[in-house]
Amino acid sequence: MNKRVVWMVAAGLALVTASASAQQRPGAAAATARPVDVPAINLIQKGKWAARDSEGKERVMCVRDPYQILRPEKITTPCQNVVMESAASRATVRSVCTGHGTMLTRITTDTPRQVTVEMQGVIDGQPFSETYDAKRIGECS
Repeated sequence: MNKRVVWMVAAGLALVTASASAQQRPGAAAATARPVDVPAINLIQKGKWAARDSEGKERVMCVRDPYQILRPEKITTPCQNVVMESAASRATVRSVCTGHGTMLTRITTDTPRQVTVEMQGVIDGQPFSETYDAKRIGECS
């Protein structure tokens, strides 16, 4: 897998997106949006996290907002997020990032300090699929 794509996905934890995250209301005629509210994501603690991808590479990052997990690092425009599944410790979110592409993110929150993220989709014409485990290792400096 392309190294840039692997780090782009893992770095999705490092991008602040809460104010940009939006969800289309079921049954809405137009693209009416409201903030995403997903219990499995709300559990995730802020702080310094280490994310290990499926190839064993690790990246340390500061998570200031748990909803950062819904978007790869290079995407800076708002994405429309539709919650496909939401439970206390797991969620599936489909994202459409205008001008960039679409992806599906599955999140399993083992504890507020440990999560598993599976992302797949097509961003900027490049298909990707990545799984990584992330755990909180302290406070951000």
